[in-house]
Amino acid sequence: MCDVIFPGTHDAGIYGNDLGSVVKTQNLSIGEQAKAGVRYFDLRIIKVKTANGLEQKAYHAPGFNKKEDKKLGAYQTPKTGGDVGGDRLSQMLDQAREFVMKNPEEFLILRFSKCGDMVDVANQCILKLGPQRFASNVNLNVATIASLQGKVITVFDRGDFDKFPAQLKSTPGILPVKALFNKEGTGHAQYSEHIWGLQYFGSYSNTGDKKKNLKKQQKILSQGPISSPELLGMMYWTLTSNWKEGLHKLFYSIEKRDKGMWSSSQQALTDAWKAGVKDHIVARAGVLHQQWRAAGFPPQAINRVSKSFMPNIVMIDFADPNRCATIWNLNLATTDMIGRLREDLLVTG
Repeated sequence: MCDVIFPGTHDAGIYGNDLGSVVKTQNLSIGEQAKAGVRYFDLRIIKVKTANGLEQKAYHAPGFNKKEDKKLGAYQTPKTGGDVGGDRLSQMLDQAREFVMKNPEEFLILRFSKCGDMVDVANQCILKLGPQRFASNVNLNVATIASLQGKVITVFDRGDFDKFPAQLKSTPGILPVKALFNKEGTGHAQYSEHIWGLQYFGSYSNTGDKKKNLKKQQKILSQGPISSPELLGMMYWTLTSNWKEGLHKLFYSIEKRDKGMWSSSQQALTDAWKAGVKDHIVARAGVLHQQWRAAGFPPQAINRVSKSFMPNIVMIDFADPNRCATIWNLNLATTDMIGRLREDLLVTG
């Protein structure tokens, strides 16, 4: 997996015609996003009270308030300014399962974070995905694509995974996802080849300004731990509301703002990705170029090591086939591009 670039969707479950423009982040359902080319889904799930009782749904909000109802059980509701998606978690899982059944050469990754009842979410994944759920304990970073085909992979934030009951935690395929980026600036975690699940480096920029996002993404990726070509990089091609940049931006359509990230047809992302890759590969290489020169690294070894600095998962809002194709096409340029970077890495201080 660490050798492939593929699209991911930010707040993947926030779709539906009933959602307001300041909340909605996708136009397509989970199944439709998969058909468009998305392979990684960021899902935040809460239990909400509806006319049909308590239901697990995706939410988009600054957070959620925990409440206790003695008759109905624990549930959460988004804070003011947020909303929940229309489909239930069970429906989204059905869509994911149906996609890999109809496309047995493909795989999907469902990443669950900031969920109100993560244990229930995990149990629903086991129940609803059935034999299409990936049920092996492996390091996904180095898993071959062939070993993942026809499966829906479920990963859960490390903090929540660690709190799972022992039986659930030991269930094959219930895997943790670990973010190595430390926004506190006290040093980033290092990649470990011995950890099950998924390890990545990246962070959203928390800005509604395109130029600021580009600058922040390159800065974030340039700080990545120099550890292994197996570390997945994550790049956010999204614009997030930030009240510090003006309260008016909190109430501006996410979709309209997002279109600025895809100006000039589909070329904006391609140009930014290529420039960013070179900048942060050279920046992160640091003194390694001296070691490579002294050790007489063969060209192919340098190419492989430099791969550890490349963003693999490009997170987007409002996925569609054209946007996903742009991201998948980055795979065509990668080998040649990194090969040509060899000389830069050897001579740049």
